[in-house]
Amino acid sequence: MKVSELKVGELYKIRSDRKTHVTIRHNYLDVHLGHGHFTAEAKVRPFDHIIYLGKDLHGDRMVIYRGQELRAYPNIWQHVVPIDDDNP
Repeated sequence: MKVSELKVGELYKIRSDRKTHVTIRHNYLDVHLGHGHFTAEAKVRPFDHIIYLGKDLHGDRMVIYRGQELRAYPNIWQHVVPIDDDNP
């Protein structure tokens, strides 16, 4: 998804058509594709959604994920789709 298409307050989902893992480090949300040494908690669940909050004062894009307000790494948006997308 293109960052310019994001709307503040909208709900988005992490695409699950490929093996995907989500990690949270130092208050940053990151999404990784493929295999690796990830914990079970890093797996994408069927109802893992992101609420886009917009940018903070420093220009970081903020999201709510699993009840936490987090900064988002710039690369995650390629793995995020609208909630009504047909992508599983």
